[in-house]
Amino acid sequence: MTAHYARITDQTVRRQWEKATKVNVQGERVVIDPDGPLAQAQWAKTRYGIATQTLPHGYCGLPVQQSCPHANACLTCPMFVTTAEFLPQHRTHRGQIIELITAAQARGQTRLAEMNQQVLGNLDRIIDTLDHDADDDADGGIEDSDAG
Repeated sequence: MTAHYARITDQTVRRQWEKATKVNVQGERVVIDPDGPLAQAQWAKTRYGIATQTLPHGYCGLPVQQSCPHANACLTCPMFVTTAEFLPQHRTHRGQIIELITAAQARGQTRLAEMNQQVLGNLDRIIDTLDHDADDDADGGIEDSDAG
């Protein structure tokens, strides 16, 4: 019986993941074809990544067996993917980055300010894309037929 419910839960999670707007580090939508020839393999990789590599503001798309050369630099990593559920964290992080850049500029730490400008730009694009999608959904987007 447990296996039966686990399968239903996995199907529900997969449907929600496929339906969710996914955005990469540049704020570009990530499209994964749920009917493509590698759809099952992609879902298995994604499901495993979600379960084992959830970050405070998205998911790592890097295969688990590979090591990350970015060391906590997810917002500059091309493997980073996020969804609207992390908008509050992105907004908080954006505020922290602005404070850090402002303080670095005031102290004459040009390199620190420059390094964080890329993160700020990526956060701005991510937030803009996810906000735009949320606005579209609020304006009459298609609802899930399973919603109750």
